[in-house]
Amino acid sequence: MANRVATRLIRGGEIWYNSSGGGRMLAASAYAAEAVMENPPPNLPTATPAAEMTLQVLLHRYLAEVSSKKSPVTHAQESRIVRHLTTRLGDVVLSELTPLTLTEFRVTRLQEAKAGTVARDLELLSQVIETAMTCWGVTWVGNPLNAVAEPMAMHGRGRQLKPGERLRLIAACGRHVNPLLGWVVRIILASGMRKAEVLHLQRSHVDLKKRVIHLPKVGSGAARAVPLTQEATKVLREALQHVQDVTDTPLIFFGEPGRFGRRRPYAIDRVLRQALNRARLKPFSCDELRDDAILRMREAGLTEEEVVAITGLHTLRIDRRAPHLQPDVLVRRLDELEL
Repeated sequence: MANRVATRLIRGGEIWYNSSGGGRMLAASAYAAEAVMENPPPNLPTATPAAEMTLQVLLHRYLAEVSSKKSPVTHAQESRIVRHLTTRLGDVVLSELTPLTLTEFRVTRLQEAKAGTVARDLELLSQVIETAMTCWGVTWVGNPLNAVAEPMAMHGRGRQLKPGERLRLIAACGRHVNPLLGWVVRIILASGMRKAEVLHLQRSHVDLKKRVIHLPKVGSGAARAVPLTQEATKVLREALQHVQDVTDTPLIFFGEPGRFGRRRPYAIDRVLRQALNRARLKPFSCDELRDDAILRMREAGLTEEEVVAITGLHTLRIDRRAPHLQPDVLVRRLDELEL
């Protein structure tokens, strides 16, 4: 597996990989499964002391038994992280996997990658250790990563739309020849849904009377219900009326039929960049539009629990550049509390 070279390609919203061994194109799930087959996880006896095995054993077992049950994209991402962790820490005996060892790995990794990437590496490693302790009977004094500081980025992922930018963005997308672009952008801004959730939305998922979207379980994520604002409900009603005569797909936001007559989710990234260029706006990703929606929910007074329930976030990461967290605003808040 160390000699494998993979080329990433996007096809119809799905991630594919070119396997250098035979020049084949593999879907993300098949690619990750083939990676496991080339490096099968060793058998792990129950109640095994940490001094008797290496980290590579746990990483490969987690990939085969836990990660393989997640969505294909997540499985492929975790496969890449496992390959990197195996290269760096795979030969370390578990009894020697101390906070000092992991801190040295963290410092070295930060010289190669951004803080967010290193945080994902450590988060997956922590999941592997916790799974080994609770499910596989590996005896450990405690998770050594609990004593390792998490890498912290200085700022959040993106920037918040200014009022003028928001209006220009919506207007530019609304002028596009395909109305799907404007609807998708407006739904993300109004609901805080992920791009993939919006693009894979089916008509049966939407209940306009109750103003709720019922998202099915995807990968390891739980099914959830998304309450809709009046703006999001209005946009969805327009989109549903637009596609009511289309019978060859259950999707709401779809592209033209492909080579074999199958419709895939609407490919938004390229046309969104074009719309932003025409409006003379700096590039915005759909993730940044979602972040903007989440910040606006917090500014509107929704609690952290409410925002997490609406958006499906696992944790609410704080962007300290948010307007409601600026020093002058916080000074006024402190004066109101009279501490």
